[in-house]
Amino acid sequence: MNVRDLSRHEDAKAWPQRYPSNRDAIGIELVGRFLPDQARYESVGPEQNASLKWLVHTLAIALGVPLHEVFRHPDLSYKQPSEAKTATW
Repeated sequence: MNVRDLSRHEDAKAWPQRYPSNRDAIGIELVGRFLPDQARYESVGPEQNASLKWLVHTLAIALGVPLHEVFRHPDLSYKQPSEAKTATW
């Protein structure tokens, strides 16, 4: 099953039996370079992680979202596994 078919398959399910989607989630993008010679994204730096921690905690409090419902992109996506792999909050 390709990524697009897998995405449609998940979208057909009701929450919480499916992964969150862009329709019912907030995405936070950490920008980093893709390192083609290593086939991975660069690690998240300490400044990005500090900002991410502040943002995630602020949004979680403001929106009443428990931290166990906050996920890293590679944990929910079928894209590049190294995307935000080193992100912490």
